[in-house]
Amino acid sequence: MIIRQFIQKVCFTSSFTVRTSSLTTSKSGLMAFALLALASIGSASVALPALAQADTPSTLAISDSDLDLYRTHVSTLASDKFEGRGPLSAGETLTVNYLVEAYKALGLKPAFGDSYTQPVPLAKITPSSDMALTLGQHTFAGGSAFTARTQRIVKDITLKNSDVIFVGYGINAPEYNWNDYAGLDVKGKTVVMLVNDPGFASKDPDLFQGNAMTYYGRWTYKYEEAARQGAEAVFIVHETMPAGYGWGVVENSNSNTKFTLVDNNKNLSQVGVMGWLHLNTARTVFEQAGLDYAALKEQASTPGFKPIPMKVKASLTFSNTITHAQSLNVAAILPGASAADEWVMLHAHWDHLGKSEKNGKTVIYNGAVDNASGVAGVLTLANNLVAQSEQTPFERTLMFSAFTAEETGLLGADHFAKNPPIPTANMVAFLNIDGMNVNNAVDYILQYGEGYSSLEDDLSATAAAQGRSVKLDPRPQNGLFFRSDHFALARQGVPSLLFMSLGDTDPNFIANRYHKADDDYLPSWTLGGVQQDLALIGTMMSNLANGQQWPVWKRDSDFKKKRLIDRPEAPAAGLVETAAETAESEAPKQ
Repeated sequence: MIIRQFIQKVCFTSSFTVRTSSLTTSKSGLMAFALLALASIGSASVALPALAQADTPSTLAISDSDLDLYRTHVSTLASDKFEGRGPLSAGETLTVNYLVEAYKALGLKPAFGDSYTQPVPLAKITPSSDMALTLGQHTFAGGSAFTARTQRIVKDITLKNSDVIFVGYGINAPEYNWNDYAGLDVKGKTVVMLVNDPGFASKDPDLFQGNAMTYYGRWTYKYEEAARQGAEAVFIVHETMPAGYGWGVVENSNSNTKFTLVDNNKNLSQVGVMGWLHLNTARTVFEQAGLDYAALKEQASTPGFKPIPMKVKASLTFSNTITHAQSLNVAAILPGASAADEWVMLHAHWDHLGKSEKNGKTVIYNGAVDNASGVAGVLTLANNLVAQSEQTPFERTLMFSAFTAEETGLLGADHFAKNPPIPTANMVAFLNIDGMNVNNAVDYILQYGEGYSSLEDDLSATAAAQGRSVKLDPRPQNGLFFRSDHFALARQGVPSLLFMSLGDTDPNFIANRYHKADDDYLPSWTLGGVQQDLALIGTMMSNLANGQQWPVWKRDSDFKKKRLIDRPEAPAAGLVETAAETAESEAPKQ
C-alpha cells in the first residue's frame, strides 16, 4: 500500500514538495519514479516506519519526502525480482532499464553521446565446481579448503607438478625498498603468499604505511605482480583480520561465475590460476613441508626476507564455461550553464552477486546495503539537485552514474576510466557511494584514506557545518580505499572520495550479511544516516559544481603523477582555494 499511497501523493496533490533549497520538485518526474517502482515490484507491500530525524544543518536539506523516494528506490532494486543484479543476467536488464527510465524522468541528458549506457565487453567465466587441489601428499576440496579461478579465455586450466614457493607478501615495491621476488625465478611455478602487507603485520608505522593497507596489500595487486614475474599460479593464504572479511566472502566471491574484461591476447598474460587457501589448508601444507607457518609469517614482515621453496608440488585441473557478452554502465548528466565541459561526478555501482544454486535451491544475493543503498542515494540526490538547478542552474556539469561489475574487480569503472566520455583532465572530482548508513544518524562521517587529496578538506568543512566530526577509517588495514569504483578513476588521476558505511553502525553486518543472501532490505531501517549523509554529499556536489576550484592530490603517488600529466597547470597541493580553506572552522579528526 505504501507504493500506491506514494503514487497518489505525487499524482493528486497540487505540489509535491522536496525541501531542497526551498524548491518544489517536478510532479511529473516523481510520478514517473513512482510508477516505475510499482511496475518493478508489483503489489509488494512495504511498511514504512517512523523516520529518524537527522540533524543536518547543511545548505542542502533532505526531507521526509526525499526519504520516501529513497525507500522506494532501495526496496525495488533489492527485491527478489531483480535477482541480485548480477551482470549479464535478467537482473541486469531490469536494473539498467530502471536506471535509464529514472534518469529520463528527471530530464537528465545521456552521458555517452546520445546514449545513457556504455557497453562494457565482458567474458562470463564459470569454473567447474568439482575441482580438487593436490599439494604434496594432500588433496583438498574446492570451496571449503581453497578457491581457484582464471581470467584467461581458455576452456581448460591444468597445473601439473608445479614447484611451490612461499614468497612472503608477494610484493615488489621499489619506493619501500622491498622486493619479495629479488633474485627469484618463478616462471611457470606456483607462489603462495600472505594477504595484506608487512606494515599491517608488523604494526611498524615506518614500514609501508603501518596499519593502513597500501595497494600492495590488495589481492588484485598480488595477482598482477605474480603475472609480471611469470608465475603460473597464485594462492593467497586467507586470514580474516588482515583480509578484512571471512572465508565465506572468499568462497562466495570466487567459486561461482566471475566476469573479466578481455584484452587482445585473451588475457593470456595474466596469471593462470588465481587462488586462495583456507588458513587450515595452508597450515597443513606448511607442516607437511616441515615449515613453521607462524614463524615464516613473522619473518615475511621483516626487511630482507628471502622466499622459501616449499619442496612440494601443486596439481590442479578445472574447466571453464565461457560466454561473451556486453554489460552496461549507466550515466546521465545535468549540463552546466557556463562550464559544461567540467564534470563533477556522483556514483554508485549497480551490480551485486546475482543468484546461485545451492543444495537444489536458488539463492538470491539481493545486496540491499551493498549497493542498492548507494544507487538509491544517487537517484535521490539526482532528483534533489535537478530541482535545485531549476531555480539556479549549476555552472559545471553534474554526472550521475552506476557502473557494472564492481564486485568482480571494478571492471565497469576500469572500462569507463579508460574509455571516458570526456577527457579525465576535465573531470573535477568523483564521489562514490558504496553502502550507506541505513540506521540512525551519527555525529561523524567516515573518511577512507588520509592525506590523499584536498577533497578530504572539503569533507571536513561540510561535516563541520552539520555539527559532525571526521572519523578516520577504523579498519585501515582492510584497504577499503582500493576496493571500490572510485579507485579506477583515481588511477587515472581524478581526485576521488569514498563514502561507505558497510557495517559501521551494524557490527553484525560484515560477519552475517556482507556478500551473503541475508543482505536484504528491511522496512525497519530508520534512514537517519542516509538523511544526513545525502545532505552532506549533496552539499559537496553543489559547492564543486558552482565553484572554480580543482581538487588536487596531496601525497606523492601515481594518482598525483597522472593528474599532473593531465593538468600540468594544476598548482601544488595547498595552493588551491577550497571550501575548507574559506570555512570558519574544520571538524576535528577522531
